[in-house]
Amino acid sequence: MLASARLVVQMTPKEKKTLEGRAKRAGLSTAEFVRRRVNSDDLDEHREEIEALLSTLEASAPAILQSVESTLATAIAMMADLEQPHTKASP
Repeated sequence: MLASARLVVQMTPKEKKTLEGRAKRAGLSTAEFVRRRVNSDDLDEHREEIEALLSTLEASAPAILQSVESTLATAIAMMADLEQPHTKASP
């Protein structure tokens, strides 16, 4: 089908540069890159990769939570220590 409709999209200069860079890395014109992105189903196209990332995140969650809890406990202890009046030792 011959493309005959035009779309004008406002974006920031940074967004435009990002779009142009992605199109260039894909070896496509910006217009063709956008057309292909519109016509692709990213979820199906990247389903295996997404599922692998989710599995990794799920496996990492307990360690991440433990690290956060440990860091929080340390911060609470440090704040409590800062709130305590300190006396200077006499020489």
